[in-house]
Amino acid sequence: MPTPPPLPWISASVPKIGHAPAENEDATAAFPAKMRFAAADGATEGWQSGGWARHVATAYVRRPPAPADFPDWLAAVRRDWKPPAARGATAWYAEAKSEQGSFTTLVGVEIRRLETTPGFAWKAVAVGDSCLLVARGGRFEVAFPLSAAADFGSRPALVPSSPEVRCPEPEWLAGRAEPGDLLLLATDAVARHLLGLNTPAALAAVLSAARDDVASGRPDQLIKLLLSLNNVLNDDASVVAVRVPDPPESHR
Repeated sequence: MPTPPPLPWISASVPKIGHAPAENEDATAAFPAKMRFAAADGATEGWQSGGWARHVATAYVRRPPAPADFPDWLAAVRRDWKPPAARGATAWYAEAKSEQGSFTTLVGVEIRRLETTPGFAWKAVAVGDSCLLVARGGRFEVAFPLSAAADFGSRPALVPSSPEVRCPEPEWLAGRAEPGDLLLLATDAVARHLLGLNTPAALAAVLSAARDDVASGRPDQLIKLLLSLNNVLNDDASVVAVRVPDPPESHR
């Protein structure tokens, strides 16, 4: 039996206004063949948090944790973390940040094809306020771990790089995906904006644009959205969009 094609997906990420792409502390990661996707938001107050966000997101798509082994998974991720060393003399506050370590939010989703019936199931993990949003038609069926714009605060839970700092308990969720569903993994600026859209028409327009970008393979409209958010919030902004395809004709 031939291997089914990977799910169509796209990602986009833009840094804060006036910052270079290398200064973006958000991260996205994907392993399309395994249908694993992640987004992470490095905390500005941490040391090398952008690199830590990329490291954690990449570790997730390589081998996602389960509730029973998350501590062991995180310990391995920490052991593999090799932040770049500072060059030359550093200020005292930089040294203090380095000692405290790096911090990031994380949301990851793993999708699988169902064996006995057409369709897909997914399971997700989150620490902090990066979110999984599952859109069906013109509305969200799932918003995880936060479900409203008012839920976002200034001090989200964070995954720390230092073993001396306790990691908050992750949150877990599983569900079914229907044909045409759009799964969005978004860092806080994007998730808060989408959950705060005040009319069904405004949300439907954004979801339609995301579906068009996934279909074209180019994140043109998503990048425009992220840049418009930057003009208001001046925050790094990132999103991964994955579309569940329609079933084969033989299963309809």
